[in-house]
Amino acid sequence: MDFDAESIDSDDGPKVVMTVDNLTVWTPEERSWWRRKVSKPKNIILDNISGIIREGEFAALLGPSGAGKTTLLVALAGKCTLPSRGLVLVGGREVSEAQGTVELLPQFDVFMEQLTVMEHLVFMTELKLGSCKNPANKVVLNYLLDELKLRAHSKTSISSLSGGEKRLLSLATSLLSSPQILICDEPTTGLDSYNAALVVETLKRLSLCGKVVICSVHQPSTDLFKEFNSILLMADGKLLFHGSQEECSELFRSINLHCPVNYNPAEFYIRAVSRLCGTGGTDESQKILDSYHEKYKRDETSASIVKCAVNKFRRNWLKQVQLLLWRSCLTLRRNIRGQLFLLFINVIASSMVIGTCYVGASGSTQRGIQDIRGLLWLMTSEVCFALSYSAMYTFEAELNLFKREVGVYSCSSYLVARFISFIPQCAVWPLTLVFITTLAVQLPNHMVTALKFCLSLSVAGITAIAYGLGMGALFTSSNIISDVMPCADLPLFLMAGAFLRLSSLPMWLQPVRFISHFYYAMDAVSNVYWRQIEHIDCETNVTSLCVTNGATVLSESGYSSDFVLQDSLGLLFVTVLWSLLAYFGLKREEKKGYAY
Repeated sequence: MDFDAESIDSDDGPKVVMTVDNLTVWTPEERSWWRRKVSKPKNIILDNISGIIREGEFAALLGPSGAGKTTLLVALAGKCTLPSRGLVLVGGREVSEAQGTVELLPQFDVFMEQLTVMEHLVFMTELKLGSCKNPANKVVLNYLLDELKLRAHSKTSISSLSGGEKRLLSLATSLLSSPQILICDEPTTGLDSYNAALVVETLKRLSLCGKVVICSVHQPSTDLFKEFNSILLMADGKLLFHGSQEECSELFRSINLHCPVNYNPAEFYIRAVSRLCGTGGTDESQKILDSYHEKYKRDETSASIVKCAVNKFRRNWLKQVQLLLWRSCLTLRRNIRGQLFLLFINVIASSMVIGTCYVGASGSTQRGIQDIRGLLWLMTSEVCFALSYSAMYTFEAELNLFKREVGVYSCSSYLVARFISFIPQCAVWPLTLVFITTLAVQLPNHMVTALKFCLSLSVAGITAIAYGLGMGALFTSSNIISDVMPCADLPLFLMAGAFLRLSSLPMWLQPVRFISHFYYAMDAVSNVYWRQIEHIDCETNVTSLCVTNGATVLSESGYSSDFVLQDSLGLLFVTVLWSLLAYFGLKREEKKGYAY
């Protein structure tokens, strides 16, 4: 990447990089589903915008609030998901096909806050360019660290950076792939004068290399505004002007609007177009618009389009999973205190309470049958509930980041990496719970039985993770999840057989049992325990039916005889089912578009 200034002018002038032809964007009409009346009418955001962007332009996009600036920038970057018509072409091809040629720097920064600056840039370099061991990629990475003054913060956690430093990190991320066109939404928002000047200086050097930089700016200082070599003026969804600062000043003077001496030109233009597009200024605004259209037609006829190289580099799926898993593991490692706290609250404290309540419990007596049933259910439910709820809010917390990184990696690789990152919990949590809970409980072949409990609950825990991720992807709002989850949990844990006899279920309810991870987990641990109980004492002078062995207990409860195969296949089926639902939920969010 070379930021040194070079002359881009030729005899024919700078060539055209981007063409916008009759671009119109609107919000769809909304209707009430019961009466089919219009509840929200169609609203035009961008109104028939046309224009050409040439090499080396460092353009300031100006306009009052609600003019459509952000929507225009997102459309130019090929990330607009609203209904639209018209074309945005980059180097003769549609912008959606020009991967890596256009980068968008949004107004608000979103990161995995636990990473350091260097870790984040290494992660993005690996995905966008290839291995950081490649000398060329290493040069780009090191150059950006030095150019944007991030070297001193390379080992600093992103959460500890100031707003200006985060803005510079976002800029470095966007520049990794050396885009031909960089689109920035309010790049100096929240920055002090030094960092704002640093960002603008860096962007200007990019334009001097022949690249295109388009920035929406809100009340820039006079000094910063002078750095831009062209202006785009917008109001009411229309592009009123696009040209140099001298041409803009001359146009406004032609309609008798003069910028006062020592007054900020950017502020003057914004106020002027706001007033002209309001009441009483229709003729003047139309004159500006007509003048621009005439200029656009002249420029279009003499335009020479430059071909832009398309960066089609993309990591293979397995490498994407590896890199995403590496990032997740770094995050978990930085949050080890939080993980230990969750382990203590969700597992250790609960295990101690359960173990205390079931001291001396044994399934070899009639009174102990219910105790053991309760113990097995509590162990099963604690593992399944704790793991599913720990995974459920993952996507809500990371949704904006995921939507920002759309196209950098696939939806399936992200899901698989997040799923794998929870696997250690599926081993540690059941092991801790079973070890503490069963200390004071009489188990046949205590150590072997406890290990079998751990194995069964660990496999069930993997399914619980899939269940939590599936619900979290389908309902990404915590408010909705908190309403939906109890309704989903209730039939699933009733199928476990702890509160009703499964053999007595009506036929139409039987299928629910086979999509319940609670059922398979309870079936497995019950078989592990009761198949070892060959004799249960019967009290004398009792008229009620006496259960004589563990096999009878299993039969009464409605659990399977070939439990190893059935439960293994059942848990695998439920895991795949919820994983597919999670995938479709994430794809739905991905299709909603870029989070800007």
